[in-house]
Amino acid sequence: MVKTTLLLTILLAAGFTASRPPAPPAVPFGYPDGVAVDAAGNVYVVDTDNHAVQKVSPTGEVKLLTDSALTYPTGIAVSAAGLVYVADAGTHRIVRISPEGQVTTLAHSRSLVYPTALCLDSVGNLYLADAGAAPHSGTVQKVSLRGALTTLAAGFNKPTGIALAPGGLLYVADTENNTIKQVTATGQVTVLATGLNHPRGLALEASGTLVVADTYGNSIRRVSPTTGQVTPLADGFRFPAGVATDRAGAVYVSDTGSGSLRKISPAGLVSTLAGGSPPVPAASTADSTSTTKQ
Repeated sequence: MVKTTLLLTILLAAGFTASRPPAPPAVPFGYPDGVAVDAAGNVYVVDTDNHAVQKVSPTGEVKLLTDSALTYPTGIAVSAAGLVYVADAGTHRIVRISPEGQVTTLAHSRSLVYPTALCLDSVGNLYLADAGAAPHSGTVQKVSLRGALTTLAAGFNKPTGIALAPGGLLYVADTENNTIKQVTATGQVTVLATGLNHPRGLALEASGTLVVADTYGNSIRRVSPTTGQVTPLADGFRFPAGVATDRAGAVYVSDTGSGSLRKISPAGLVSTLAGGSPPVPAASTADSTSTTKQ
């Protein structure tokens, strides 16, 4: 014991100090797709290739919510009560996950050909985009509190994003047509914006402005809900898929190419919150690309 203590004293005097081992490298998500944010700022990420849903704290801590009974999860939404809803395209289901991770089926139907995205209204009804099987066979459907399905509009070309405005107007990313469309409560469909490059995830900011993952453009865009004008928010992503916004004005992005969850601050600064190694830093602004509402 005396020799050990003496040796340690000599090493410290010579400048040798013990150091903590390096932190383990970030583990990338397995194709992160849909994202949603709860009232506390936790972000839920569909970890598609791992057949799981991950919960990410505001500080970036990742915790498995569930990997039970999911085959090919895609879209996600979270209620004010903390219930998480997931579109499981592999089993043609919409499932509900409790805060404890218990999974139950809300809707199961062959009319759910390939559900890709979800959003909720204020009373708990779900709205979903379904890509369908053939080109132009995509639909927008409503799921009641009891799981009853109603088709609101059809004829979309592989839609993969959906968002609901407070007034009841739905926005849909008509992905293979490179457009954002709007759907009224009566099912009327009009084009809001064009000129995007394979748009996917959609979310609304507090101002009512749409945030769009322009997947093949490797960027996040804003779309005016009144004019359809498209403006840049941030670039430098690698095939972004899902987007979500929080109460503070931050935007969260599932970046499939890097297997990460990224965050855009209200000031436009981009950081990696969880997942794979950080990609090339994204710029907060870029040249504007404008289109008009049709």
